[in-house]
Amino acid sequence: MGVSCLSECSNAPGHLTFPRLRTTRDRRQGNRKRVAVISDILNIIAPVFVVAGIGFFLEYKGIGFQSETLGRLAMLIGTPALVFSSLTNTTLPDESLARIIGISITAVLVGGALAGMALFLLRQPWRTFLSALSLPNAGNAGLPLVFLAFAEPGLTIGAAFFFMIALVQYTVVPAIMTGDPGLRKLMREPLIWAILAVGFFRITDLPIPNVIANTTALLGGIMIPIMLILLGGALSRLKVSDIKSSVLLAFVRLTVGVVTGLTMVTIFNLKGVEAGAIFLLCAMPSALITYVIAAHYGRSPERVAGVVVSSTVLNFACLPLLISAAIYLAGR
Repeated sequence: MGVSCLSECSNAPGHLTFPRLRTTRDRRQGNRKRVAVISDILNIIAPVFVVAGIGFFLEYKGIGFQSETLGRLAMLIGTPALVFSSLTNTTLPDESLARIIGISITAVLVGGALAGMALFLLRQPWRTFLSALSLPNAGNAGLPLVFLAFAEPGLTIGAAFFFMIALVQYTVVPAIMTGDPGLRKLMREPLIWAILAVGFFRITDLPIPNVIANTTALLGGIMIPIMLILLGGALSRLKVSDIKSSVLLAFVRLTVGVVTGLTMVTIFNLKGVEAGAIFLLCAMPSALITYVIAAHYGRSPERVAGVVVSSTVLNFACLPLLISAAIYLAGR
């Protein structure tokens, strides 16, 4: 009788309505959802750690791992093939691809501004660290993650984003360190010719011969495992110099990446896979190529290597949170 009266009173006009208590069934459904989310994140992260771990182990044990040869194979053949194959086979319209390239350019500018301000406040040499703090590792780390998280649509967005980041890395970064724009060298890069070929086929709407499409798809398929193996191998070789400064700058890189990613999502009103993939790409650690360029031009390579290693370790530790945020942004 008391329960009946309480039910009637709670539903009567002018009386408070008591919230429904969570049942055992509700709690079980909530637990299943949490387990599903954790499982999805592990399915994305585990392959990255396993393949990168193989590269780390091979390099650490010295088991005939020619990282320089693999690196050249990736940059001279794998990268152009992946960019050509992804951007010619995508169902994204030209406007969407142009939009992604515009977003990537904006991300570089925003990241550069944030990194420059941080280096000014910390009184660190900007020529040495600007590229390491502003440019994400969209290749070795970014492409595998967006592919595992968002499948082919994520890979297409990643390829367009990576093209612009690589273009900046091979032109603007050396120019900053040396003062030489290096335009002649730029035109010798296979990546540039690949993107010109993409533009030709998309503008003319000509069919791509099957032999070209199949060959570039096959060669582009080597990129993700090679990039992860190279990432693991490079981490086993690099040594942290000035650990206190390296860790501090690693946190700066993570902050710059996350803020840049969220800024892109906000100002371009990104939705779905675009939002998740762009955020994840922006939030990647310092690019390995910044160490290679610093070593080539003598810009404190030990300190840059310390930032790259610290940034990568910190970023990998935060991957569950970053991927969760990317999935949330994609599902809004």
